[in-house]
Amino acid sequence: MPAWLLCTMTLALLLSAAAWRAERTQQRRGRTTRWLWLAAIAASAIVPLAWLPGVLAAMPAEQAQLKLGWFMLSSGMLLLLALRSVWLLSHQRRWQKTSLLGTPVYLSGGIGPCVAGLLRPRIVMPVWLRLISSQQQALLLAHAQCRLAARDPQLLALAYALIILMPWNVPLWWQLHRLRFAIEVDCDARMLAQGHALRDYAIVLRQHGQYYSGLTGASPIVLNDPRALRRRRRLMARFTRNRAANLL
Repeated sequence: MPAWLLCTMTLALLLSAAAWRAERTQQRRGRTTRWLWLAAIAASAIVPLAWLPGVLAAMPAEQAQLKLGWFMLSSGMLLLLALRSVWLLSHQRRWQKTSLLGTPVYLSGGIGPCVAGLLRPRIVMPVWLRLISSQQQALLLAHAQCRLAARDPQLLALAYALIILMPWNVPLWWQLHRLRFAIEVDCDARMLAQGHALRDYAIVLRQHGQYYSGLTGASPIVLNDPRALRRRRRLMARFTRNRAANLL
């Protein structure tokens, strides 16, 4: 089984390298990249399972602790996600359903701006949002609506479900990191394709991107990394409206 584990992580590394190279090509063409990373995660997690029954059948008894450790890691990750979902449900009772600039939203004490939920994702905005300008409110709402249209919560939930199969596979976590960044870049392009000004949108990212709820199924408006934000701004500068429209 140790040899299978090593081969599995090597395959994930090779798929990561291939997806990273393809991502650069797709970004130059102004095309979506999220599916590259989701495909890499799926292949990294599912393909090795074809050989797993034979590996388990031939595994010596003294290596049984490897199976136990695998089960405990997967169970622990599943439990953590379940606890976060319960935490989210408990907080939903305190949210106030209202309308902001004609868009139905939920106002929370400190969660957001984000899209939360899996089966019925909803826009969650913090109460301080009422203190900023209506232009910035409109940009934050448009960003959240882009997430709903692109089904970002469901996409991230699928990625997490695949990683639960092999939480010990370190390259899978890097692929998830790249998927989250690709989701952000795709959302940026959609915002520009809708005609939002790059300068105004970048200001909103810089001023309000640090607010991150950490909820399962919810994505922050930016990754919690200043370098990632700077790179996103460089990528946005390359988009024309017509190129960005390829993502709609």
